Amino acid sequence: MLKIISTAVGLALCASSLAHAQLSNGGQGIVTQISSDDGAGSVRYELPPVLAATEGSLASAQPRMPMLEESQFQAPDIRKQNSGRTVAPTINGAPGYAGMPDFESNAYGSTNDMPYSFQKVATYGQVGPSSEFYQVPVTSRPHRFTGKLYMRFGGSWFVCTASLVKRGVLVTAAHCVHNYGQGASGFADEVRWYPANYSPQGGPWGFYTGLEIFVPTPYVNGTDTCTVSGVVCNNDIATVVLTIRGKHAGDGLGGWYNYGWNGYGFVNSSLFGETVNEITQLGYPVAWDNGYHMLRNNSFGVYDVQTGTNGQQVINTILGSPMTGGSSGGPWLVNFGTAPWLTNSSEATTGTDAARNMVVGTTSWGYVNAALNIQGASWFGQNYEYPAADYGGRGAGNIGSLMRDTCNAYPSYC
Repeated sequence: MLKIISTAVGLALCASSLAHAQLSNGGQGIVTQISSDDGAGSVRYELPPVLAATEGSLASAQPRMPMLEESQFQAPDIRKQNSGRTVAPTINGAPGYAGMPDFESNAYGSTNDMPYSFQKVATYGQVGPSSEFYQVPVTSRPHRFTGKLYMRFGGSWFVCTASLVKRGVLVTAAHCVHNYGQGASGFADEVRWYPANYSPQGGPWGFYTGLEIFVPTPYVNGTDTCTVSGVVCNNDIATVVLTIRGKHAGDGLGGWYNYGWNGYGFVNSSLFGETVNEITQLGYPVAWDNGYHMLRNNSFGVYDVQTGTNGQQVINTILGSPMTGGSSGGPWLVNFGTAPWLTNSSEATTGTDAARNMVVGTTSWGYVNAALNIQGASWFGQNYEYPAADYGGRGAGNIGSLMRDTCNAYPSYC
């Protein structure tokens, strides 16, 4: 059983119609097809004029995330368990911890194979003279480059997560801002981004309004390579260009993340028998703290390749996570945080690449069964739809093509 909370906007437009240069979306925004010789290109959607939203309508916004049954898609750890594969020796003795020795470790789902560490970003207890402890370190860099995303489809509001990867450009999941396969009519009518959200009222920077949305063409016209139609896909990613509020969002926030592709930070590990990475996932899942507080999850991300319904490869990253709807579109970051200074090279060494805060995916899907604490993200990089190694100097594959089209249209925002 596949579940996704979504609202159709207007009438669906068939894929062939997207060949036109500009299209009207039911009298609302303007859709432009961006074609290229080295890939499928993107569909660019100019958001219509903003309508006033009441605080009550935002408060009732619903999470938006594709959810699958285990029978529809088996993640790596589920496949291992079902095949009876032994991945490690059995630990001698039951786990426990100081203070509560009768409890066993539960930092994983029912498959017991993808452990994670999950916590609220906000500090516990008073910080100095201030009682606003929920702001720390949510409002500090680099956390504040992530924010809560509200999207309006018709008269209904939904929530996701998005992060800033250029001066005025967000990256999020395509399903947050577009209904898969619905062409020009599938785009959200309004988008708002609240950086460093920590309360029902938002955060210290208020919100930025979406100006334009860019989504990979295969996702818009419904031809993307997916394991289930519109879910576990190659290209469930999107960018949102933000309006300028006196200055670009990145200038007001004091920076932004970067992004990587083709397995940045991943290693082919003989120890784990997988291609893996250590990933920090940020998001605003509605099932936790009503979705108002930024949550952080750390887990091994596993490179996974399966066969889609069209016979081509579906490439995803999969990790252990208890996040839920609302976390969709949240960044999967490599080398997250502020780099320390190496002061004694005889006792310690740095990695071979010091680049930090690199987004390598955005939360795309999860399981209906809450006991399966696993989520996935479309792989940033080359795939069947976007095979090129470079798109205008913006990177490889889907993320390179998407950022090229976004930055070509809005160079000063990049």
